[in-house]
Amino acid sequence: MRRMERQLEFQQILEILKDASFGDLAFLDHGRPAVVPLSFGFQQEEKRLAFFFHCAPEGRKIEALRANPAASFSVVSRADVVLAEPACRSTMHYASVIADGEISELTVPAEKAAALDLIMNHYGAAGHFDYPAPMLERTAILKLTASSITGKSNCR
Repeated sequence: MRRMERQLEFQQILEILKDASFGDLAFLDHGRPAVVPLSFGFQQEEKRLAFFFHCAPEGRKIEALRANPAASFSVVSRADVVLAEPACRSTMHYASVIADGEISELTVPAEKAAALDLIMNHYGAAGHFDYPAPMLERTAILKLTASSITGKSNCR
């Protein structure tokens, strides 16, 4: 990171993630960059973070990730433009997180249900939910295990 004074501590990263409404998952699709906005849930697993996403069990995104599981996930919890004169003095106040890692697909129904609970909890629903077996069967759950994570802020 070039601007080390903007680097965030782990607790600050967690706060940004809690605040974020969605994130962008970046991956390679046949050697070309691709990115999709997704709702998400996350949890700390030992000293790493894991992110969870739901999607259809077929399609461009999941086929690309099955072929190459390397991915990045980014969130921005705040972005405020600060205009100035001259224009080159304008700036952006922001707080962001970027996680790099590998995608795996959850297949065990109980693990899929727990991941869906994390997603629901992230958006304000409390507790555990019942998911019909046919729905779990036709829903793919992707897990990004972060091998590195950084947070950066230019908020005042």
